[in-house]
Amino acid sequence: MCQNSKQSLIILIVVSTIYLTSSSGQLLTIKEHRTPGATQRINDLWCYQCDTMEDGERCVDLTGNHSSFMKKCDNEKRICMVKRFSHTMSTENSTSVLRMWSLERNCTKHCEAGCIVIGERTKLHACTSCCEQSFCNTGNGGAASNLINNQFYINYHLLIIFVAICGPILS
Repeated sequence: MCQNSKQSLIILIVVSTIYLTSSSGQLLTIKEHRTPGATQRINDLWCYQCDTMEDGERCVDLTGNHSSFMKKCDNEKRICMVKRFSHTMSTENSTSVLRMWSLERNCTKHCEAGCIVIGERTKLHACTSCCEQSFCNTGNGGAASNLINNQFYINYHLLIIFVAICGPILS
């Protein structure tokens, strides 16, 4: 069945594209669609809400009792997040330690986990982490995320199935 792995890989790509294409010929996007009944469901998510600019160091270290930072999320905000802004200074011979400038914890509707670094000598690091369980936004805003990238998940499993049926792609 899989004598020519390159042909089989092309067939797999075509089949997965057809699978992800709607009847109107447009590529399906993996977006959340909610019916009216689904949008009325109760949001039981609670997140920590604080900002170091207003709440100081208590927002950075959440050990102990921080009930004043506990917030019930609004219905459309179903993700907890942490945003951290840090900076470093560089010279020809050295780079300073990463120093935090600001940290924010909150509920949000949309969240993209990751870090962006801007600058050359003075570098600004903007990092966001996302999660979907109550009080999960306890970290320091690194790029970790508990949200699954559905497209990657589908393609990864298609590749595993292909390799299981046809063997290694390159030999």
